[in-house]
This record gives sequence, C-alpha cells and structure tokens, in this order.
Amino acid sequence: MKVILGEKSFEKRKEIAQFIRNFDSNTEIIECEDWDCTLLDLIRSDQSELLFLDLNIMGVSWLQRIKDLLDSISRTKIVLMGETIDPSLLVGAFEAGIIGFIPYSDMTSPKMHHILGLLIHKGVYLPSLILEKKTTLPMGNQSYRLPSGDNLTKRQVQVLQYLMQGLSNKQISAKMGITEPTVKLHIHGLFHKLGAINRTQILIKARELGFI
Repeated sequence: MKVILGEKSFEKRKEIAQFIRNFDSNTEIIECEDWDCTLLDLIRSDQSELLFLDLNIMGVSWLQRIKDLLDSISRTKIVLMGETIDPSLLVGAFEAGIIGFIPYSDMTSPKMHHILGLLIHKGVYLPSLILEKKTTLPMGNQSYRLPSGDNLTKRQVQVLQYLMQGLSNKQISAKMGITEPTVKLHIHGLFHKLGAINRTQILIKARELGFI
C-alpha cells in the first residue's frame, strides 16, 4: 500500500506514520509538511491508495480545496485529520467524497488500528462527533427508535431496504441520488447503531427490530 501523509506538525506526522506502519509494515509512506509538497508528491506518486490530510495545511478554504482535489484524482481516497471540525462542513466533505475524518483525540494505539482497518476494509470512518449529531446529517426528518434509545434515520432505513434487495453501493447510490461515499457513510452508521459486523448481520438485526 502507498500512502501520502500531509501533516504540518513534525511530531504528529511521525506519530501517525508509525501507526500506519504498525498496521501494515509494508506500507510506503510519503511525508509532507505543507500543501504544495503534498500536491507535488500526489502527482509524483502515481496515484497512492490513501491521502491523509491535516486541515492546518489547507487553510480556511480547505473544503473547496478538497472538492477541487477530488475532481482531479480517481484512485486516491482522502482522509482528513485535525483537532476539531465543524460537523456541518464535515458532512459537506463526506458528500464531496472523502472517506474519513480522524480527530487527533482518536489517535491512540488501539483505536488507530481499528480506524485504519475500517478505512481499508470497509472504506469509510465516521468519528463519534458525526454519529452523535444526527440533526446535522442530510438524511431526512423521520427517525426510527432502537431499544437502546438511539435512532435510525429515514435515509438509513432506505439503505436497509436496498440492502435487503441485494443492491451494491453503486446501485444504492443511483437509486437514492447520492454519492457512493455517502452510501458507505450510512452503512457505517448502521454497523455502529445495530452492533453488526457485516451486511448480513445488519439485515438480521434490522428484521428482528421490525425495520424491514
């Protein structure tokens, strides 16, 4: 695996690089400390699998820079990192096509191993600040309450119905008029809320609760 790591802080950059190497010792990591270096290495790298980007190196116009970048790359997936972020702007970034945001507070050894596994194997990582702020997500107004007191949104129930039909993420994306990363975002939310580890378990647990 080839990864580009754009992080302003030298200490944080080395720390994150070590987390990645601990997860996969064969990973090739290109480290950058500013935006221009990151873009140059992205061009030189012949399409890395993952691009980790510190919000601090992009400035206040980071969301537009992300959108422009996503328009110009095909294979490389983008993961944002930072101390904190406006949840509504983060939703916009997910809608544009990023696959994750990692708060610095989540960068502990066991948690980072879990996060990297989600990014690589399931294709998306949602921080708790998004999962907890349901009203900021563009998923509709109707909700479906779980025994735990949590809610499934109307959008998540729609995704459940399409999963029951055996549709792929691409097909669900076309049916709902949303991007594939957003479909993955909803599916990740279902994993979290239903306590499932795969799509089959999502359907079993959803049927038991009467959602489908």
